[in-house]
Amino acid sequence: MMKKSLLFVSIALVFLLVFSCALNKPDSNKSLKPFEPGFDPRNVETTKPDGFKIIYGELKEGEYTEGKVLVGYTDRNAALEVAKLLNGKIIVDLPQIKMVSVKFNGTVAEAYEKIKEANIKGIKYVEPSYKRELIAPTKLTPDQNILGNKGKVSPLARDYGEELSNELWGLEAMGITSSLWNEASGTDIIVAVVDTGVDGTHPDLEGQVIEGYRPFIGKVLPAGTDSSYGGAHGTHVAGTIAAKKDGKGIVGVAPNAKIMPIVIFDDPALVGGNGYVGDDYVAAGIIWAVEHGAKVMNHSWGGWGYSHTMKAAFDYALKNNVVMVVSAGNDHTDQHHHYPSGYPGVIQVAAAEYYGGNYRTVWFSNRSDAITVAAPGVTILSTVPGINSIGYEGHNSNVRVSNGGTYDYYQGTSMAAPHVTGAVAVLLQKFPNAKVWQIRKLLEQTAMDIDDAGFDHSSGYGLAQLDDALNGILPTDGGINELNILVTDAYGEFGVPTVMVKIVRPDGACYYAKTGLDGYARFYHIDSIDFSDPDVKLIVAGPDHWERSLAPTADGSLIGAWQVALRMEEERKGVVVDPEPLGLISEDATITAVLSSEFKIELGTKLPNDAMIIITDPMASSVYGTLPYSNNPIDLSVLSGQVTIGVIKLLPPSQDITIQGTVTLNGDEIPVSGVIRAGKTFTVVDDYGGMNFGTETEPFYAWWTVFGKK
Repeated sequence: MMKKSLLFVSIALVFLLVFSCALNKPDSNKSLKPFEPGFDPRNVETTKPDGFKIIYGELKEGEYTEGKVLVGYTDRNAALEVAKLLNGKIIVDLPQIKMVSVKFNGTVAEAYEKIKEANIKGIKYVEPSYKRELIAPTKLTPDQNILGNKGKVSPLARDYGEELSNELWGLEAMGITSSLWNEASGTDIIVAVVDTGVDGTHPDLEGQVIEGYRPFIGKVLPAGTDSSYGGAHGTHVAGTIAAKKDGKGIVGVAPNAKIMPIVIFDDPALVGGNGYVGDDYVAAGIIWAVEHGAKVMNHSWGGWGYSHTMKAAFDYALKNNVVMVVSAGNDHTDQHHHYPSGYPGVIQVAAAEYYGGNYRTVWFSNRSDAITVAAPGVTILSTVPGINSIGYEGHNSNVRVSNGGTYDYYQGTSMAAPHVTGAVAVLLQKFPNAKVWQIRKLLEQTAMDIDDAGFDHSSGYGLAQLDDALNGILPTDGGINELNILVTDAYGEFGVPTVMVKIVRPDGACYYAKTGLDGYARFYHIDSIDFSDPDVKLIVAGPDHWERSLAPTADGSLIGAWQVALRMEEERKGVVVDPEPLGLISEDATITAVLSSEFKIELGTKLPNDAMIIITDPMASSVYGTLPYSNNPIDLSVLSGQVTIGVIKLLPPSQDITIQGTVTLNGDEIPVSGVIRAGKTFTVVDDYGGMNFGTETEPFYAWWTVFGKK
């Protein structure tokens, strides 16, 4: 009997030794070291979140394209290695933002798993190409095209010298008169219409359309040609921006600006789906436009899915002082998870209507704490491709016209954004050296307040007024070209990736950006920020539970993005942090936001004296230390990084033992449990019941993400 007991003890000790070796690096001598008074986790050799090899983009069923991954890199050879690993082909190569996209046979989830197993160094992120939509306008039927009195005065008083002047209530609503163009009309300003193509043969656009780009096939589009691949949307947008002043048809907000078509919604028969070419080709189109002289871009499209590739492309444009105007969307939701409108530094535009003697944001327009201004977006008459053009989709037969062009009434935030884009082109002619933030701030300061008093989520700062902006004074202070925010743990050991950083301005307007693998969130061309102002807040939320989680497959198994947890409780849920340094940030700067955590565990199940609590870092395969098993509360707030809590017995039980308890994390009390199976000696204790998602030889457990506490 004694021999049998000793045998059980020997087996348990062997298991404990094997388990500790599996959890520790080969050179670690900290195996099963008990926690001591004054324990400092920084003395334990672990892999912190910035030691993760790669950030993996979220995989949400039906929201991305299979067979392609976008790879951001620090070492291009690593990206080439990914292409080779997947037996794929590089189809987009953008050294300007250090990204390649790889086309391959297979699913994105399978690609994630292969890349994870390959342990390739020099990769920042791997993400899918998310699906996006044109912000589809409503096309009014002939019996819906009655404008009525949709301006400050009678439509009969509108006179822009064009045949359809009376229909252009949007120009009047923005304070535009013909005499305004004597001062500035967008002369020599190149406007990139990032959209479907543009029919450059339309009579109102002849001479207005310069060379453009069709990134999906890498083709330069000759000036003045019909490039309306993908439909009529881009041509309608282009007409609102820059239809020429020739006494016929309509006139745009900036009649002397030039249109550069960048085709990102191409022929569906060529591209598939709705014709969206993908985030990689969009990035290529944006970079091409920047390098070929675009000063402002119009983006009347968007969708779900935070793309690091597209954020880098937008940042590239902003760093090159290109103004990015983006539609807010037509979903009538109050949100900021819509891209590219959710990226910082852009001018996000809501749609306004004339109603009962006043202007207001129309019901379908998205609301957001990042709206900049509103612009006319209802019953907007503009150019559409001609009957024999590539993108012809019909036209309104009731529109009176004699110059051979086709026109139609659309409505949506897609129609509002080009009003502002045209206004930006006019302002850039008058203020050719203006910075992006100066133009945006000028539009904000001169907007007509509508909806709620002051800044609001419906119209931002109000309805854009070009006359007041053109006669205004360009702000010389109050903006920042570049602000970098580094998010770290409590000890400053590592930058925390994939957290959402939100800057709240005194009036409630906000900027958003996510941290990359290095822990930096980057903001270009935003307002100066005074963090000593009690109404200014820096809020950190995350790490992002999608970008850093597993991807479920059809059979229910969990593969894909391997690093980080399966829960949301450990995320920083809107935690306000004080940046370092605290004060006015009025020029380019890098500041630090320091996170900390409260992390406690209390186990309620009684166990014999042969039990211990073991605290490990599962990603580094190392052990923070051990504690005698106790039913008293244990404060583990000193820990920082990835943490797994386990319970181990020296003697295997003859029947299952369920261990129950509570983890308190940042004030949340989270029930946890685990089961030591009969004949076994170990269980993880977590809110998934100690479930093992891996294999017997390579177990994979859920863990907690914590940041330490000084």
